[in-house]
Amino acid sequence: MEKISILSFLLVILCLITRDLACKGETNLGNCLRFDREALLDFKNGLNGSIDLISSWKGGNCCHWKGISCENNTGPVISIDLHNPYSREKAYEKWSSISFRGEIRPSLTKLKFLRYLDLSGNSFEGIPIPKFFGSLKNLHYLNLSNCGFNGTIPPNLGNLSNLQYLDLTFDESYDLFANGVEWMTSLVSLKHLRMKHVNLAKVGSHWVEALNKLPLLTELHLINCHLYGRISTLSAINFTSLSVISITGHSFHSKFPIWLLNLSSLVSLNLRNNHLYGQIPPGLGELPNLQYLDLSRNNHLTGSFSQLLRGSWKKIEVLNLASNKFLGIIPSSIQSFFNLRYLDAGDNSLTGSLPEFSKEIKNCTSECLLPDLDYLGFSNNQLVGRLPEWLSQLEVLTHLDLFNNMLQGCIPASFGTFGNMKYMELGWNELNGSLPASFGQLSELVFLDVSRNHLNGILSEEHFSKLSKLKKLWIDGNSSLILNVSSSWVPPFQITHLDLNSCNLGHFPTWLKSQKEVSFLELSNSSISGQ
Repeated sequence: MEKISILSFLLVILCLITRDLACKGETNLGNCLRFDREALLDFKNGLNGSIDLISSWKGGNCCHWKGISCENNTGPVISIDLHNPYSREKAYEKWSSISFRGEIRPSLTKLKFLRYLDLSGNSFEGIPIPKFFGSLKNLHYLNLSNCGFNGTIPPNLGNLSNLQYLDLTFDESYDLFANGVEWMTSLVSLKHLRMKHVNLAKVGSHWVEALNKLPLLTELHLINCHLYGRISTLSAINFTSLSVISITGHSFHSKFPIWLLNLSSLVSLNLRNNHLYGQIPPGLGELPNLQYLDLSRNNHLTGSFSQLLRGSWKKIEVLNLASNKFLGIIPSSIQSFFNLRYLDAGDNSLTGSLPEFSKEIKNCTSECLLPDLDYLGFSNNQLVGRLPEWLSQLEVLTHLDLFNNMLQGCIPASFGTFGNMKYMELGWNELNGSLPASFGQLSELVFLDVSRNHLNGILSEEHFSKLSKLKKLWIDGNSSLILNVSSSWVPPFQITHLDLNSCNLGHFPTWLKSQKEVSFLELSNSSISGQ
């Protein structure tokens, strides 16, 4: 009798606990809170499309639904990941078949522990970003990129004080804009901010001061956001954690912001195509962690190229200064940039010759001479002198662009030893002599341009023996260059673009019959005789 009384008492207590949990909406249905499940089902009912994904949204345990994650797999819903993995531009049919449309219902606000929300890559067809997103106060991650939202960014997103990642990347077919940026100053936990094709034209120059109030910000991406005018100066730097800055495609008409030199944590800086002007401070090369620098296509940045590159540049891997007004010579100090993978200083006003390195460097292997350099470009400058032999020691080089300078002398036979060369652009110089037969060994070559030089001699089948990947060949404008191959020759390549203008062909090149992919062919003034 006593055991029955105890059992009855325990059952009463259990019933009371169950009723209390139910009243609070915390009934656990197969390891899923009832209110969370009901909120998700209402959210689902507002969507259409992507049947495959949300077809799993049935049964009592929402923690097992696709795209849903719960705390410790049994607690409240903490993550909704419904991103579309396909690109609209590159795989439209696949993208369209699983893309969500419809409305986003405010039932999401009932998910009190939601920390992660990714709706990227879907198509909500011009609806505004829901204002109630500003009520999801536990969010750490919000990705709304390429969702097809339109209209004003709701300022109450500033209520998301726990937010660490915000992505508002959009394509140009929608008009998403912000009337101000004051709301950003409340995102005190933000570490990563990405905006692309978001119209920020109305915010003026205040965006710099606003972002400077985010002490934890480590990555900042503002791409084609209609910013203009002067970039503000900062008397004190608060966002000292910044390691990645990508601000491109704007009309600032401003000087280079000197305060960037105070960001010692900076790893990557991309300020291309912003209409910046004026001198670049040499101190840029002293940033201790800088690995990536792109200042290209500003058109009016200037300064001494040699002085700029005399900095230590301890970790620099990518250095793009193309399409500006840098002056002077190329310093030999680049031989010490041991981590360099990409160097482009094309479209400037550089003079002098390509540098000659010290004897020790000149004779060393690729282990000590720019061992990782993949791209080297000095096109459209005023360089003179000869092509130095040390270039052929850059064993991983795939792209050499020296187009449109005043380089002279012969092309070294060692240029035929590049094991990885894909694009060699030597056109529009004053090179003379013959094209080395060793070029026939460039088995990875895709594009060769030696046009508008003073080359002479004979091009034989040997010059093309291993060029199986060749697609574009420009040798036009070399009137003393003779192409001499047998009438039965079948090239190892399938060419798409061929310019033999003003070369000496003698007879019509019958080998063209074997070429099935030609889209551009120029044979004018090429001394063709016979039928």
